[in-house]
Amino acid sequence: MLKFLNKNLRRLSSHLRWPPRHRSKPTPKPPPPPPKPIRIATFNAAFFSMAPVLPEADGKTTTATTTTSDDNNNIGRPRSILKQSKSPLLGKSSKLRVSINLPDNEISLRQTSFSEHERSKLGSFAEGRIEEGGKERQRRTVVEVLRELNADVLGLQDVKAEEENGMKPLSDLASALGMNYVFAESWAPQYGNAVLSKWPIKRWKLQKIFDHHDYRNVLKATIDVPQEGELHFYCTHLDYLDENWRMKQINAIIQSNDEPHILAGGLNSLDETDYSQDRWTDIVKYYEEMGKPTPKVEVMKHLKSRHYTDAKDFSGECESVVMIAKGQSVQGTCKYGTRVDYIFSSSDSPYKFVSGSYLVLSSKGTSDHHIVKVDVVKVNSNPQENLTKKQGQRRQKVVRIKSTPSKCIWKTHNGDID
Repeated sequence: MLKFLNKNLRRLSSHLRWPPRHRSKPTPKPPPPPPKPIRIATFNAAFFSMAPVLPEADGKTTTATTTTSDDNNNIGRPRSILKQSKSPLLGKSSKLRVSINLPDNEISLRQTSFSEHERSKLGSFAEGRIEEGGKERQRRTVVEVLRELNADVLGLQDVKAEEENGMKPLSDLASALGMNYVFAESWAPQYGNAVLSKWPIKRWKLQKIFDHHDYRNVLKATIDVPQEGELHFYCTHLDYLDENWRMKQINAIIQSNDEPHILAGGLNSLDETDYSQDRWTDIVKYYEEMGKPTPKVEVMKHLKSRHYTDAKDFSGECESVVMIAKGQSVQGTCKYGTRVDYIFSSSDSPYKFVSGSYLVLSSKGTSDHHIVKVDVVKVNSNPQENLTKKQGQRRQKVVRIKSTPSKCIWKTHNGDID
């Protein structure tokens, strides 16, 4: 009986066909989202002397100060373009050649010459006020202009920050923008360079650029960017008179760099490729008439020879209010119509400039310089390739000069930085 059942079961099972097993295919992972661009900017704030830092509505107005020749004697500041910018108003009418451009509804008497009769009719403009429909309003403030910029990381030069007054007005500006900041004095205790960041500033270092006789510095800040890691940002302001001294300064920065970095600030040298031969001839002649040293290009050539990338090579559409002088291929960043404010990246930096994101933005009368901005994204890099590049570069040992607390100021507005 059992044999009969087993035989029938085997026969039955041979006729049964089991359905094939379908294995579910793994769901493909969606591609990672593209990295979010990081907006980098640099701005020479002109000591906040040309416009209030905050509007009166904030209750913390920092008023613009008038600069006179006596200021140079009383404070001991070196001569600068800013101090001379009013001179056409004080003497005879002079021919306007190149000026920083402002929107049509704003005017800067620092850039135009008027007769006494014309100045009397434009008295309200001399104090930075504009008439609109019979109502008087204050000109743009620094914080308003920088809010429109909406930078993630911002380098400021010619900044004023008074330690005995809570680091104002810089601290007020950083607080209003919701940014962390570090400040390094330059040639006087309350003036210098600053780095502002929407994210925590993990580390920072002040380096005297060349030697202890050089009052200028480079402020090196390491910023903790969410999801991306560290971004090394260098902010500096080189000498504005002597190209040989600028070469020593830029060499010291390059040879003492600690990591791949973004270099931003007022380098005060020109790039000859920005201008036609006729335009260059006009610039040289204009500098001679102004009593300024003949413009030089060695610093820009040197940076390119060290494979630094110029953000200007990633230009987008030009802002209409920042006009380009005839015979040059780039928007000027200072009142002379030339480009002296730059953003560079070192060759080994993992942060690359975004095509079409470079732009010179009007400072709208808040400074005698315009704002330079560009977006960067972090890309994968080959560590071995970067190592090879670094090994091929000659390095010079630089001894850091330690300063007393009164000679080096580091502050943040929220006090949460180590």
